[in-house]
Amino acid sequence: GARDAIDYLQHYETIHGLDLPVHYDLSVCASADRAGERPSDPRDWSRYLVGGEAEHQGSRHPVTAMSDDGSAVSDTVLDAALAHVRGAHLRLLEHCEHHEAGVMNEGSVNRRLGLPGIPASTELTIVERDIDAARRTGTPIHFQHVSTAKAFDAVRGAKREGLPITCETAPHYLALCDEDVARYGTLAKMNPPLRSRGDREATLRAIADGTVDMIATDHAPHTTLEKQGTFLEAPNGIIGLETAYAVCHSVLVDGGIIDERRLIELMAVAPTRFMGHAPTDVHALAAQAHGPSRVVDLGGLSDLSVDARNPQGANLVVLCPGQRWTIDPERFHSMARNTPFGGWHVSGLPVATIMDSRLVFSRIPRTRRQGA
Repeated sequence: GARDAIDYLQHYETIHGLDLPVHYDLSVCASADRAGERPSDPRDWSRYLVGGEAEHQGSRHPVTAMSDDGSAVSDTVLDAALAHVRGAHLRLLEHCEHHEAGVMNEGSVNRRLGLPGIPASTELTIVERDIDAARRTGTPIHFQHVSTAKAFDAVRGAKREGLPITCETAPHYLALCDEDVARYGTLAKMNPPLRSRGDREATLRAIADGTVDMIATDHAPHTTLEKQGTFLEAPNGIIGLETAYAVCHSVLVDGGIIDERRLIELMAVAPTRFMGHAPTDVHALAAQAHGPSRVVDLGGLSDLSVDARNPQGANLVVLCPGQRWTIDPERFHSMARNTPFGGWHVSGLPVATIMDSRLVFSRIPRTRRQGA
């Protein structure tokens, strides 16, 4: 058996006899049990750091980040968490929002629906507190799923000041706003909540002007039964892995906000580099393509992966940007179906995944070679 939760996740494939089609790093809690009362103890996770004892024993999934995701790092443990981040060379992933009550954005919509609101200030308060901490300590801080205009303004100001601040947002904050809660019900319940139409427009501007460094899904699977509860009772969160590229492509590229290259940078290249890995050099791949169909022999391209922790080969997702399709949750590979995007007509389809130069997922139909 595994000695602790991190050990279990590091050896998940071996324990369950699986060969997962994905690489992943791990994040430790900023506070013990994510309770916000006392800092987590480095003695519980230091062996799992890059270059630590666990990696020397063959683990491929090191601890590279710290977060109390689901909650902001509390005032009580913030300074200790920042010290741990600096000492262990981790990335602090901050859930930049905290509230004790409310289930959706505070504004005219929640009042009309009779649901308790969550003020936009719950996000700004954490963002401003952490920007001050970065100014005071020099510690880099990354804000997850930013959703409000004022928070983006604060991040812009911090960047102009030269502070080590980065941020991301999620596809649902680009495509939806609190007005959509009436349409989608609990499938539109998440944390942070969908914000106002004005906040959505501010999020698009933050993508356009480069304030947003990357896009991440905040993927949160729940059962249909859980989401069938009342809005007050249902859990927060939606799934996003299988719809993220298409929703972002439809909103951002088709909408003229950014181009294809920038979308790939936001969703793939920037997150890879941020987590300390080297993305596969697609320009080098193209240069080595040969033949009339420009075939790339991935098996011989291990030298393109300059990430010392992943020397096995090329890691790519093959995309069909022009493919138009309709999102059908019943055809998801995920066991969860909790998405508001079912039935949406979108553009952009991931068609294959290559991991370590091996094809591990494909929607490309198999065809017979001529003469076979």
